[in-house]
Amino acid sequence: MDAQLDHLAQMLPPWLERLRHPAQFWPQFDALAAAILARAGWEDRPHVLGRLDAMLAAHGVSRHADANERTGSPS
Repeated sequence: MDAQLDHLAQMLPPWLERLRHPAQFWPQFDALAAAILARAGWEDRPHVLGRLDAMLAAHGVSRHADANERTGSPS
């Protein structure tokens, strides 16, 4: 699981650099994150969510936990 999170974190810089429109980011990121979360046990979910939030914050992108709202735009 940490290896998958590390891989996703390594993908972000070039992905965000080549992104044509910020709206394309969330569906793609959420699909990859959901796949990792689906393989995580219930006890691992807080760790996975924390890692996902940290990798987004490192690139100036954030998400709100309530109602899956997203803020910020991938730079």
